[in-house]
Amino acid sequence: MLKEMKQQLVQDTIVNESRRQFIEKGIKNTTLRSIAKELGIAFGNIYYYFKYKIDICDVLWIEYTNGFLDHFEKTYNSPKAITKSGLEKLRYYYSDLLDYFQKNHLYVELIAFSMGEKPKGIRSSKEMKEKSRTTRKRLQSTLVKIYEEGINDGSIKADIPNVFYEAWSFNISYVAIIINLIRYHEIGEEVYDYYVDTYLNRLTKIGG
Repeated sequence: MLKEMKQQLVQDTIVNESRRQFIEKGIKNTTLRSIAKELGIAFGNIYYYFKYKIDICDVLWIEYTNGFLDHFEKTYNSPKAITKSGLEKLRYYYSDLLDYFQKNHLYVELIAFSMGEKPKGIRSSKEMKEKSRTTRKRLQSTLVKIYEEGINDGSIKADIPNVFYEAWSFNISYVAIIINLIRYHEIGEEVYDYYVDTYLNRLTKIGG
């Protein structure tokens, strides 16, 4: 037990230092060796816990994603939210996610890195893939639950053949919009508002 606690402490220390360097100089410019050097430990000690930098990215992505879901689900299950329709909850979900991204820019950078900036051929370890998959399933089930609630209460009237595909495909495109809005500034707030409002308005139309 003591050994496991010590290992967790070392792992947490590595992740926290990685977070600091990611924020300070970017994910691409941070290496496992620079993390080891700053912590004053041998590179082999880093490698024992994390074979690749992408594994540390996965740990942080899981942390940020679960942090957002914990926050959202607390609000979702609050007495005040009980009276809200599924569509209203969906609107809140995406506005809250934008706010969360704006307060946690590293979350944006982690997703951008995993989507296309990580070196080709680099893959997450099997263990981290499974942990990421578990978190992704939690995210997906949260979204599906909101859509199904909207369909059941009648606030979502569009014809949706596959709720999972509908929910997940919009989430992916929404995150891409957010990355462009926050990171690249290639779109403005008005484009973001138009994109979200157009989509949510479509959900209110019969046959959508």
